[in-house]
Formats: sequence, structure tokens, C-alpha cells
Amino acid sequence: MLKGTVELTFLVLLVIIIFGPVIAERFRIPGIVGLIFGGTVFGPFVLDLLEADGLVNELGAIGILYLMFLAGVTFDIRAFTLNKRSAITYGLLGFFIPFTFSLVVVIWAFDVGLLAGSLIGAMWASNTLVAYPEVQAAGLQNNRAVSAAVSAGVVADLFSLTVLAVATTTAVIELDTDPGRRLGALLVDQDIEPTTPDPTLPIWIALPLLAAFCLLLLPKVTEVFFVKVGRSRMQRLVFALAGMSAGATVAVLGGVEGLIGAFLAGLGMNRLIPTRGPLMERIEFVGAAIFVPTFLVSIGLNIDPALLVDGRTLLLGLLFTGFVIVGKSVAASITSTIFGFSFMETGLMTSLSLGQAASTLAIAQVGLSLGMFEQIVVNASVIAIVLTALLTSYGTRFFAARVPRPAAGPDAIGELVLLDVRSEDSDLDVLASVAAAVAKGDDGLVVPYLVSDPGDLEGCAAKIAEATDALSSSGLDVDGIVRVDGSFESGTIHLVEERKASMVMLSWAGPRFASDYLLGNDVDGIGERSPVPTMAVHVSEPWTRVVVAVGTTDTPSRIEDALLAIDAGRRLSAEDVAVVLVADAGNAALAKVVDRELIEIVDPRDFGLEDVRSHDLLVIPSHVIRDIPPRTGWRASKTLDDLNVVVVAGAHRLSISKGVTRRTISSTVPLAPTSTS
Repeated sequence: MLKGTVELTFLVLLVIIIFGPVIAERFRIPGIVGLIFGGTVFGPFVLDLLEADGLVNELGAIGILYLMFLAGVTFDIRAFTLNKRSAITYGLLGFFIPFTFSLVVVIWAFDVGLLAGSLIGAMWASNTLVAYPEVQAAGLQNNRAVSAAVSAGVVADLFSLTVLAVATTTAVIELDTDPGRRLGALLVDQDIEPTTPDPTLPIWIALPLLAAFCLLLLPKVTEVFFVKVGRSRMQRLVFALAGMSAGATVAVLGGVEGLIGAFLAGLGMNRLIPTRGPLMERIEFVGAAIFVPTFLVSIGLNIDPALLVDGRTLLLGLLFTGFVIVGKSVAASITSTIFGFSFMETGLMTSLSLGQAASTLAIAQVGLSLGMFEQIVVNASVIAIVLTALLTSYGTRFFAARVPRPAAGPDAIGELVLLDVRSEDSDLDVLASVAAAVAKGDDGLVVPYLVSDPGDLEGCAAKIAEATDALSSSGLDVDGIVRVDGSFESGTIHLVEERKASMVMLSWAGPRFASDYLLGNDVDGIGERSPVPTMAVHVSEPWTRVVVAVGTTDTPSRIEDALLAIDAGRRLSAEDVAVVLVADAGNAALAKVVDRELIEIVDPRDFGLEDVRSHDLLVIPSHVIRDIPPRTGWRASKTLDDLNVVVVAGAHRLSISKGVTRRTISSTVPLAPTSTS
């Protein structure tokens, strides 16, 4: 009597979502298999408590859209850019080799048409990073082979979705169903009529229009909404869902499968949704809690357990698994030969790419609904997904233990910026704009913070609310915090460790050389203890030009800080703001990172502190201040106090007063002594 009711359906669905992955993982089986198996057990072929065409199916349709949207939103554009040559190479090979191999075999062995064969080839040319947590646990996420595999997965998925788009916009499906071929019966055993409607637009028009909407128009609308309307995370979450639905809707209007539009919508909103922020946590929670698991459960509802043990299904599942293993292994070997990866790195790259889940199930489900092949293909796909999930899990774990960790390098400074909002002589809105510019360079999160005594929590909370509002008006995702600690210095360092910050941005009252040198200050104390890069910011008004002065670069640490200052200067310059680099034009250490079309290089002998204007933003490594001769420090202090100044240094190196060196007095106060190349 209760079958088919919303109450029972939702109860059974939640039970499966809660206990399916838990039970599967007890047997060392991936959790997605537990969800699919749960749908099979409670579906029409076993306990018959859930209907195949009911609420679960409708929520599952949303789930696959959400799954592809998340893939676009969480795509690491920076990692792709850093490894684009190897990623594109492996992505192309990782798609075309298994795609061609699968296509040729199924056309030859099963007598299927080109469209159905292409769709099956696309299923096994994509990949899902099921075993990525294994490389994270091993600290190998920055390894070049891992970065190539991660980025190549997106390249392969894009091509797979393009094949899907072509297939779903084609009105006629040609299938050769000659019953004389025994293996042909594994795929189709009856005439199949096309179920796709005629596309609204030709594919060569629909796809460019969809890309323009998702990658050009949607990001602009999203940014305006985040700045002017959507200040709360609930509003932004709902808008993100609306953006996903809009992309899918435009895709359907163009005759393209909706999940392609959802993926492109996520890619378009990628830079506006920080991967480590509260908004992303809510987006992932909504998907991980209900929609994506429901999609996996809905797959299980269509599986007849009797068919899973059928010889034909097992044979087809093993064949599909072979497509993946052979295709990805050959692609990884060729890529490794080209780019010089080690044997263990090749094995790690291969095993990480074997996992199949998201795109495979999506394409299989669409192909089934279009009538391109029968349920046996979906059943065999489940077998292949289970086998590849086990192979990728154990293989990745094996090779990850044998690949050395990459040398520690500078992380993206804008991933999580701790912003001190005490605002000592700095305008809070301008200070917020500095933090926003740094964080946006990495689609990062800004965390405004204050360290309070127990009796001043209310006042600090009001100050944090003010800072949060200022940052939200920039369209950023902001997560303010008040910490109770013994001192501002210790509270800041503890927050760096607890929040895994990528940079500390300190509000700075400006140079006070005499008092700072004698008595010390919070900037020096935090800068010398901070395990991440640190900025001291003294700003009072918006700027129209950014001046980066790198000083003497005669040691590795000074070169690193100079590069950090150049990076910060680029982030702090808008489209209409010029960047002037005061440095030796022949400096070999800096030449590789300077884009001479975007940055004007000025010889330090022709540019002194008196050439910095009031509407400039001066960005300098901390050693530039320490190198100012003590006897001219008072003049520099007075000049800098009237300017917008950002002082930056790497981990444990920011000091604006200690270690002042005695140098020959110049006729002018130098910004950047000639560097050694």
C-alpha cells in the first residue's frame, strides 16, 4: 500500500544513502558500488520498494546534472595551466586511444552503427578520479604525473561529452542487427527506433552558443549578482543551482544533452566560487548528501541481478574493462616517453586514470534512454566500474608508496588569505580590496580575523561583520572569525596552522624605524614565525598605478621574495592599472616571469622613492626596507607614511625593522639597488 508514496520512497532512499557506502567500505569496495547495489536490492527486480520511474528517477536526473556541474566548478585551472603541455598530450591520447580501440572492436564484433559505437567508445575514454584521495594522503598532489592525470581527465571528459552531444543531436541511429553474429546479441537483439527529437539548432551552432552563454555571459551575471544582490551564502547557493539549471536548459534548447550545459556552467562559475570556501562546502554538501547519491541509486533500480551473473554480461563487462586498461596504459606510456616520466610515475598516472564512474554512468544512462543499446550494456558497465574502481584503488596505493614526494614549492598565495582587520591607519574598504585582489588570483577565500580578549568579543564581532560586508561587496566568499588568545601574535600563528592559510595579510601603521627597531612590533613577530608568506599592508586610498621595486637580488631568499612581490603586483593591478617594475632589466632570475608587454621595466638608477606618486601602490620585498641606510631612514619613513605600501616576504622572513644594515648614504633614497644577475 505504501509503495510509490513520497514518504516511503524518501525513507528507503535515505536508508540506502546512509548505509550503502558504509557497508560497501566494510568489504573494501568503493562506496559508489554500495549505492548502486542498494538501488538494485530495493528496486523492482528484488524487494520492489522503489519504482524505476518515480521520485528517485527524477531526483537522479537532477543528480547527474549536479555531478557534472561539480566537475566544472572544482576543476583546478591553475594546475592545468602549470602542466598544460603534458596534460593536453595525455588528455588527447587518453581519449583517442581507448575511444578508437573501443569503437573498432564494438563495430567489428557487435555489428553496431557508428553512433552507438562512438557512444560506447566515449564511455571508456573518460575517467573519474576515484583514487585521488590516495595521492592526497601520500602528499603527491603536486607531482607532475598526478597533475597531468588530473588535468587530462578533464580534457578526456570534455571530448567524451562532445561525442555525447553529437550523438544526442542526431535524429537517425543506424544499427545493424544481423542475428547471424552471435556476439552481436550481447549488444542489441531487436530493431531500435530513435527516441531523440529533432535538434532545435545544428550542432555547429548549438555548441558555440552554449559555450558563449556558459563561459562568457553566465560568469558576468554571476559576478554582478554576488556583488550587488547575493551577499548571503544561501542566496549564492541558490543562484549557483540556478546557473547550473540555466546551462542545462540552454543546452536542451540547442538540442544538446543537459549535462553538457551543466558542466560548462560549472566551468564558467569556477573562478567565482573558491574551492576551500564555505560556499563550496554548501554546494558539495547538497550534491553529496542527496542528488549525486540518488543518481547512483537510480542506476541500480534498472539493474536485474540475474543479468549480472549472466555469462554474456560478464563477458561484456570484462571486455569493457580491457578497453580501459589497454587504452589508458598505452596513452600513459606514450606520454611518459615524450615528457620523461619515471616508470613509477607512469604507473601512478595510469592507475589514477583507470577509475570509471561519473561520465561513464552518465553516458550509459543517456545511451539507454535514447535506445542506442540495451540494459545489458548498463549492467556490464557496472561490472567494469567495480573492476576499474578496485584496480585504480590498489594500483594507485601501490605506486604512490614508491614515488618520492615532490620538493616543497611556493603554494598559491591567494588560496586562503588571513586578513588582519584591526585597520591601523588603513582604510578598511581599500584594505579589503587588496585582500580581494590577492585571493581572486587563485579563486581563493579571504578570512578576516581579530584576536580578542574574553571581555571584548562583542566589539570584535562587530568589526568582523563590517569587514565581512566590505569583502562580500567585492563578490568574494568570506568567512570571518574572532579568536580568543593570549596575544595577537600567537593567535595569528595558531590560525595559520588551524586554517591552513596560504598567506597572512597584516594591517600595518607604516614605518616607524626608531620605535620599531628599539621596541619591536607585531609585524616582525608574526612575519618571523609565520610558516607561510606574509604581507604588511598600509593603504589609505585606491591606486592608479602599481610600482614593484625588488631591491637587491643577490641571494636565493631575496630572489624568492622578489618573485613574490612581482606576483603580488600583478594581482593588485586591474585591467586599466599599469605595473612598473623597478629592477635591472638584465636580471636573469626575474626575466623568466616578467611579461614585458604588461609590465614596464625601469632601471633602479633612474627611479627613486621620490618618483612614487600619491595614487600609486608601492609593492616591495621586506629586504628593500631593511636595506635603507639608517641615517636616511627618517626621510624614507616620512615619505612611505604618505603612500600606499605593501611589504611582502616569504615564510619566516617578513621583518620591517630588524636586521637594518649600514650602507653608504646615497643622494636619493633608493627603491631598488642594482641587482646582480
